[in-house]
Amino acid sequence: MTTQDDTTNPAESDRDARIAGIVLIAVPLLSILMMAHHPSASSHDPAALVAEIAEKATLSRIVHGVLIALMGAELFAFIAFCRRLGFDRSAVRAGFVAYSIGTGAMIGAALISGFIVSDLAAHYVQQASGDATSFVDLSRLAMTGNQALAKLGVIAMSAAIVLWSVALLRGERDRWVAIAGLVAGLAPAIALVAGVIRLDVGGMTIVVICQAVWIVIVGIQLVRAKI
Repeated sequence: MTTQDDTTNPAESDRDARIAGIVLIAVPLLSILMMAHHPSASSHDPAALVAEIAEKATLSRIVHGVLIALMGAELFAFIAFCRRLGFDRSAVRAGFVAYSIGTGAMIGAALISGFIVSDLAAHYVQQASGDATSFVDLSRLAMTGNQALAKLGVIAMSAAIVLWSVALLRGERDRWVAIAGLVAGLAPAIALVAGVIRLDVGGMTIVVICQAVWIVIVGIQLVRAKI
């Protein structure tokens, strides 16, 4: 289904759609690759925990920095997707607002996990071992904020996928994409609210993979000019 503004050149719209499609295919796959390299800390002793996080700080900054860039690219690509669906439609506009909120929340979560906590560890690793307990308290506060933002991000992005899928239901050839979107949007949100998954590295990877399947499908359809 293609709904274009009257002022939009069809050839230009198809070109933008192909570019957006390529981005939407590449970004989820790269995001999964980044999540596979996401560092995690297993130490329980405060001093050892500080040292471990500080040691992995560079990798953490790289992983989260790349993820932030990928989220920006993905949001940019969804502009072309929304134009194809029709920005004049309420469900499409609401979906874009929801995805923008979700992207902002996820960027905030990534900044906390990848940069704030890493910087705290780099500071405390130079202090006396007795100060490590203060780092644990501060990191718990930081990760509480991280989890709040991550949950908002998952719920908002899931809502966006559902809203866009509702818009896709109006086109007969797009209904299978819409049904896949309803599953990809609702499943992570329901699992999160029900407490089936936690947004640790493993749980976040599951969410990313679940949403990535639908996003890649949309990307392929955009490249083929089927949306």
